Amino acid sequence: MNDKSYLILMALTGIFLAASIVYLAGTTDVFKLQNITAKEEIHIPVFEEIPGQKIDCKLCHIQPGNLTKHIKGGDYCGACHGTELHSLHIKETTPLTCATCHGSSQAIPEKLPDHSSICDTCHGYPDPLQPSFGNLITIHVTRGYTCDVCHIQDIQSLHKVDSMK
Repeated sequence: MNDKSYLILMALTGIFLAASIVYLAGTTDVFKLQNITAKEEIHIPVFEEIPGQKIDCKLCHIQPGNLTKHIKGGDYCGACHGTELHSLHIKETTPLTCATCHGSSQAIPEKLPDHSSICDTCHGYPDPLQPSFGNLITIHVTRGYTCDVCHIQDIQSLHKVDSMK
């Protein structure tokens, strides 16, 4: 190939390339300057309670019983049931006596290892006088109390990073 043919071919290639760039610039925004330093702000919607709507927590939480706050849930008993243990346990509707908890020696019941409440020493399911080990899910769900009995906030509040520990 001689020099003249080579130069004509290079010129045609250059013209084709320039025409392609002009076409792309006119039909797309590929050459527009992008503001890559500005980050798009994320807006989390505020959830409002929808009367009558129940959310099945197990849609996302495959094993909610393994969450630490459920495993060692005895700390939360007092919020709903009160903290006066004797008045909770010795009443007409409950066939318990002092010996049920204290035995014949009147000893103070001991907490389970690594638990900070005495409540989860008992109240298992199906036998309420066996240790539950604080398993709040088994204790409540098997008795007909769903997750939203305790988790009354909206979804956004429940899923803040610090509330999942």
